[in-house]
Amino acid sequence: MLQRLREPLSLILLAVLPMHAMLVTVATHILSGQNQAPLAVLALWKEALLAVLLIIAIIEIVRTKEPELQASVWSLDIFDWCIILAIALGAAVSLTGGVGSSFSLQLSPADKRFLLGFKYDFLPLVAFFLFRRVPWSRNFLVAAARVIVMVGAVAAVFGIATLFVPLPFFTSIGYSDLHSLYLPKAAIASFQYLEGTDIRRVQSFMSGPNQFGLWLLLPFAANLILLFKSIRERRHPDTALYVIGGILLLTALFFSYSRSAWIGAAIILLASGALLLRHTIESIFHRSLVLTGVGMLAGIAIVIGVNFFPQILLRTQSLKGHFEKPLQAIQTMRTHPFGLGLGTAGPASNRLSDTCVFLDLGADYTWAKSHKDLCVFIGGIRKLPAGKACECPVLTENWYLQWGVEMGYAGLILSLAIIVLALGYGFMIPLTDIRVIPVLALLGVAVGGIFLHSFEDGAVAYSLWLLLAASIPAGKRLRTQI
Repeated sequence: MLQRLREPLSLILLAVLPMHAMLVTVATHILSGQNQAPLAVLALWKEALLAVLLIIAIIEIVRTKEPELQASVWSLDIFDWCIILAIALGAAVSLTGGVGSSFSLQLSPADKRFLLGFKYDFLPLVAFFLFRRVPWSRNFLVAAARVIVMVGAVAAVFGIATLFVPLPFFTSIGYSDLHSLYLPKAAIASFQYLEGTDIRRVQSFMSGPNQFGLWLLLPFAANLILLFKSIRERRHPDTALYVIGGILLLTALFFSYSRSAWIGAAIILLASGALLLRHTIESIFHRSLVLTGVGMLAGIAIVIGVNFFPQILLRTQSLKGHFEKPLQAIQTMRTHPFGLGLGTAGPASNRLSDTCVFLDLGADYTWAKSHKDLCVFIGGIRKLPAGKACECPVLTENWYLQWGVEMGYAGLILSLAIIVLALGYGFMIPLTDIRVIPVLALLGVAVGGIFLHSFEDGAVAYSLWLLLAASIPAGKRLRTQI
């Protein structure tokens, strides 16, 4: 009975998560007025629903009576130990930094950093740890794949439509009148522009184009596997639907202009192709020829893109950040090899810090004078606001280095180990099995983590780890036991 309650609630969570940012923005606008920060009681709905699902899972685990099921539920493999060690490490580093040092009903800044850091780093992994210990029906995985593809198609259509919708429409439903900026204490921007252009980037229902692009990797992977299955089973109407869905998803992914998401999608295609080749072409020489040809085509496409569309692929300020910020993170790790504590880097730091805008020498910043909550730096020197110190967020532009800054070298190693283990166990699943969908999506998002804080968005993290839990159950296929 609990499973029959848990699985529909999980489908609801998967379906609504991508719409979270827009729903909360509009609801906050209705309840609180224009350009207000999202109301916490609204913004936490997804964590509240996730908590309900976790409570149901815990009750199921405790009530497990069959000896065989108990053995798999209570056994810990190397995957589980990595998660437990990471949580213990994060708590230990944060406690030495003053988290919870004195009892008070009022949360200190350090406590807020810790809670946000735990939410971003570990809440999805806690869900994965528990959800892989309860049964999931195959019907759930099939329904989840179809729901994600349908929601992805709707989000893609809406996102493409937003390319033509004027800014006043967005401000009328609660979005900020700014663009391309994140303000922790204000409404989110309705869209971003490509650096130095007036070309909009699609973000659809979500809070930004990179978040949208990375989430699209999940319906993209689902659509790819469902398309493959429909072709294999000769279900022509379904094949036509998935072809249309694939076109919509790829179109929206392109107009997100998220290079990390593009790379993630390419990696998903390459991984799917490699798995398919392994089953269809026995000769290693012929496989090598095919892979070499694909690599050459990809190289040619990149050269053409760089030469003819440099404003899309070569964004000077963005590329500069992708190089400089990881190097700064590595330097921080050298200075603090045991870490600074949860929430000191990445999205939690972004939530609790000032909004800092860095412009080149000679850039016009008069537009920012009317926005008192912006810190503007010209050539590295603060120009606005006058007479106030600014605390800029610590952004590593790399998910794994974020863990390194927060939890030191051990945190960096554990962040990589968790992803490698998930992919290693997941790719034991054949390409014809629907359970491979979240594994392929994880591969794309994990590659995106080299360039972005790719697991920061709840729609990405909660969806991925929930589906991975249903695909990689505890004590079944995992061979290494401790």
